[in-house]
Amino acid sequence: MSIRKQLLVWLLLPLSILLIFSSVFAYFLADTVSNYCHDRALVRSAMAVAARLEWEESGVTVDMPPAAQAILRYSDEDRIYYQVLREDETRISGDAVIPGPLLRPHSKEPTFRDTDLDGMPIRIARIRCVNPNRPTEAVHVQVAETLIGRDKITNLLLASIIVPQICLIALSSVAVWFGIGKGLTPLKTIEKSVTQRNPHDLSPLCFSSVPIEVQPLVESINDLLERLRREVESQQRFVANAAHQLRTPLAGLRTYVDVTSRISTDPAVASLLEKINYGVDRMAHLVDRLLTLAKADPADQHVIGKSHVDLNSIASDATMYFAQTALSKNIELSFRPASGAALVLGNKESLEDMTSNLIENAVLYTPIGGSVCVQVNNDAGINFVVEDNGPGIPPEERDRVFERFYRILGTSVSGSGLGLSIVKEIAAIHGAKVYLANSSNGTGTLVRVNFSHRN
Repeated sequence: MSIRKQLLVWLLLPLSILLIFSSVFAYFLADTVSNYCHDRALVRSAMAVAARLEWEESGVTVDMPPAAQAILRYSDEDRIYYQVLREDETRISGDAVIPGPLLRPHSKEPTFRDTDLDGMPIRIARIRCVNPNRPTEAVHVQVAETLIGRDKITNLLLASIIVPQICLIALSSVAVWFGIGKGLTPLKTIEKSVTQRNPHDLSPLCFSSVPIEVQPLVESINDLLERLRREVESQQRFVANAAHQLRTPLAGLRTYVDVTSRISTDPAVASLLEKINYGVDRMAHLVDRLLTLAKADPADQHVIGKSHVDLNSIASDATMYFAQTALSKNIELSFRPASGAALVLGNKESLEDMTSNLIENAVLYTPIGGSVCVQVNNDAGINFVVEDNGPGIPPEERDRVFERFYRILGTSVSGSGLGLSIVKEIAAIHGAKVYLANSSNGTGTLVRVNFSHRN
């Protein structure tokens, strides 16, 4: 679960509990207020009936003309009943359907009770009225009403308390949701910085605008990047130093082989020396590739020198360098420059290594009598393209050929398996992408290095 959702849950949980308790309290408060107001109204109605009592020698009568009864019973929502009873519960006036009092208290204080009438809940208020001339003689006045109005007022009061609280919680949730999102903006900035970063970029993250709470995380990431950078540099130095150290004994071994081949006249020894010389050449070629790969590490792209160089010139020189090799295999090696200057911002030596590797691969893998075309064009950015009519690269192998020391099985050409790895690394340094496809004849390979932005 995200931090935003967790914080929102922990905020809404106590607020929801508080809302439940508040709703219960608000209901009892609203019910109490509603009952108090209506009970007072019932008592006033009962006193109004009591005011219509006429005490006579023969007994008590109630002067309730139709107009007075209409006023007493008037209500927009509820039904009103009244009743005047003697002490022995005989009815003097009013509605006969009202249940009689359960008790016969002699107190003049009003009493209330809840009951049902024809299946509807009602509230009854009762007062006891004493004959001023005969204190022992009294009557009971009861006024009852249904509870529709009470319930409506209770609901209105409850809504007036609960609805604002619900709105407040909802607004608080929205505010917290967007507030947390705003607060997490620095984390999103860090996420974007890490996501868009080149995989070989091990420079520390900037946390000048990061909140104090997040700074330990950024510092830990920077510490990890620094340790990783030192490890990569250590490995890179090891490869470079090993390659340099191998150059001297290899050169000495080649010299010894040459001297021995001149001294010895034994054909068997000459054959053996030829094989040794071939192995030494392969090892020297591998050492050169390792040195080139070490120099092409994208982790050092911020320290290599870059300038505006013409890719036409670099590609032309590389093509001329492999012209003799192509001629020895009867391969037609051609070069087509771009119509105008093909300037890219890069390191000239690295770009020379890249173009040389691609052209060398094409010449080596193209069979005798084949053709290799090298070109530079300005289609959708600056492109360096090498196309041959060799055996081609199967689609399922095109991702793996960029791995170091990976070579396609079934080829008779010797190699180190580092050429395309070097090309990919150098392209990454220059912000370029390498694409593999079938050549125009459908059998060979087309390699395109695209520099999307002209410099």
